[in-house]
Amino acid sequence: MSLLPASIAAVRPDFLTRVTPVARLVAGIAWLVAAIATLDPIVPIRLMIAAIVALVLWSGLPLRRIPRRLAPLGFAILSLTAFSILLSGANADRSLAAIAEFGPVRLTAPAVSAGLAVGLRVVVIGLTTLLVFGPSDPTRMADSLVQQWHLPDRFAYGTLAALRMAPFMADDWTAIAAARRLRGLQAKGPAGRIRETRDRLLVMLVASIRRAERLALAMDARGFDSGIRRTHFRALRMTWRDWLTIAVGLAVAVAALLLPR
Repeated sequence: MSLLPASIAAVRPDFLTRVTPVARLVAGIAWLVAAIATLDPIVPIRLMIAAIVALVLWSGLPLRRIPRRLAPLGFAILSLTAFSILLSGANADRSLAAIAEFGPVRLTAPAVSAGLAVGLRVVVIGLTTLLVFGPSDPTRMADSLVQQWHLPDRFAYGTLAALRMAPFMADDWTAIAAARRLRGLQAKGPAGRIRETRDRLLVMLVASIRRAERLALAMDARGFDSGIRRTHFRALRMTWRDWLTIAVGLAVAVAALLLPR
C-alpha cells in the first residue's frame, strides 16, 4: 500500500491552467508570506476562503480527489494545533483567565488562538501548494522556471527529475517488504518492527543512491551541464492572465493582512 497521496491533475481547461507556473508561484509566495506574517488566526482564515474559492471556480482540478490529496496533512494539522495549544507559554501566565483545566493542564484563550493560527497556516500551505502546482504538470513548471526566471537547466530539470522519482520510493518500500516476507524475515514484537524499519530504510537509501547515479549520468549524456544554450519545444511568455493572477494574488494577501476584523 502506498503512503503517498493519489496523484491529481487538471481535468478541464480553466483560468489557472492557462496561467504560467511562475505567475502562480509568485501569487502563492505572497499568500504564504501573509499567512506567516502575523499570529492573528483571521488572516489564514481569509486566505483559506480565497484558496477554496479559487480551487472551485478556476483551478480545473477534480474536486472529488482534493480531499484525498490533502488527507496526509490532516494528522499534521491536528498534531501541530494540539501541541501548540498545550505547550504555549500563555498557559503558565496566571494573570490570564483559564478557559479549561484538566488536572495540571491549563488552557487560556491566547494559547488556543495561537494554536489555531498554526493549524490554519498549515491548511493555507496545503491549499496554496495545490493551487500553484496542481493546474499544470511538473515539466511545464520546469520550462517556466528556465525560460522566465532563467534558472540553470541543471537545477530546474534536476528538480523535475527528483519529483518524478518520488513515487518510486513507495514502490521500493512495498517491494522491499515483499522480498523480506519471501525470505522469511518477519518482524516480531515492537523491537523487531523497529529493526525491520531500520533495515528497509537502509535498503531504500542504497537503491535511491544508485537511481540518482543513473539519473545523473543520463542527464550529463543529454548535455544538461554542457554550458551550451538550450532550445525549448514550448515557448512560455507572460500574458494578461499572468499579470492579472499576480495582481489579484498580491491584492488578496494585502487585504487579508490589513482588513479590519
